[in-house]
Amino acid sequence: MVITGRIRFADDSPCPPDVEVAVEMESVACPLCGGQKYETVVATVDHLTRIGGEFHVVRCSRCELAFTNPRPTERSIGLFYPESYSPYSGHETGMLPRKTLRRRLERAVLQRYFDHPSDAAGPATAVMGLLGKAIIRNSRQRLPWIPFRPPGRMLDFGCGAGDFMKRMREHGWTVEGIDVSPAMAQRLRESAGLRVHVGSLPHPDVRPESFDAIVMWDSLEHVHCPRLVLQAAREALRTGGLLVVGVPNFASWSRQHFRQSWFGLELPRHLTHFTPATLSAMAELVGFRVLSLMQVGHGSTISKSAHRAARCGSGSRWLRSLRSNRLSRPLSKWSERIGQADSMRMIAEKI
Repeated sequence: MVITGRIRFADDSPCPPDVEVAVEMESVACPLCGGQKYETVVATVDHLTRIGGEFHVVRCSRCELAFTNPRPTERSIGLFYPESYSPYSGHETGMLPRKTLRRRLERAVLQRYFDHPSDAAGPATAVMGLLGKAIIRNSRQRLPWIPFRPPGRMLDFGCGAGDFMKRMREHGWTVEGIDVSPAMAQRLRESAGLRVHVGSLPHPDVRPESFDAIVMWDSLEHVHCPRLVLQAAREALRTGGLLVVGVPNFASWSRQHFRQSWFGLELPRHLTHFTPATLSAMAELVGFRVLSLMQVGHGSTISKSAHRAARCGSGSRWLRSLRSNRLSRPLSKWSERIGQADSMRMIAEKI
């Protein structure tokens, strides 16, 4: 069912308060199993654009996948992505000495333990024995570490500003990107000499069995048909190729406690809300074998959730006190240890 409504921008929206826009909404079946029975888990507004009223996250009664329903259609979802949307801003601001050392250590660890191609930077391997183990223990540092699959062709799905592509190019991968933003794709072609396709998967310029790894950082939860995207990714990978997916964890400790104030909800931009079980189930359903699923805590997600709870007047006084990094950071580490961190990274292999 498609629902069409006219929605007024809020006073604090970037758009004039007296402008109305039509947002086309649709009700959908479960993206994983096709189930038609579900129950509402949480509802909240869009804190970024302030367009519309409440959006609902429901949980499928059959497979327990959570998803936004009703949701904006593909024609309307662009209204919820303003130009200031952070994934298109980029974070690479130059190589300070501290960052340079960290990158050299990272490269040494990748070469020794993840089969990445070696280079002439001998000092990196020399210092790895002294400092490498420290960064190995840091889950945030390990997040982008991917076992090398020769000859090393990688596709970054939802590449945004291209920071990850540039980083992987430094580590020996031959990288391409794909993103829905034509302006960002053009910018990366001109500024970094990167090949970037415009659109999604499946894509006519992404040939079958042409990549050794496909990565999806904070992107699979944004697409309308995640199962179709994963199927297309499998077709684009060679046998034994790797799929790497990073998404928020709907089963996290902070989601369960902050509820509608959880910063990882991002409604309605996040259309599918994965748990470790449902992410693994979708990958296996389309023909992948899950090799690892790592929990990654983010103190910033907890502190931002606490700030939001304080502004909205929700949650306990203790939860709102987690605005302090001094409290949110150790809590994020604890959430990793109990398997309820705010995000997760899955590595799966095409079989």
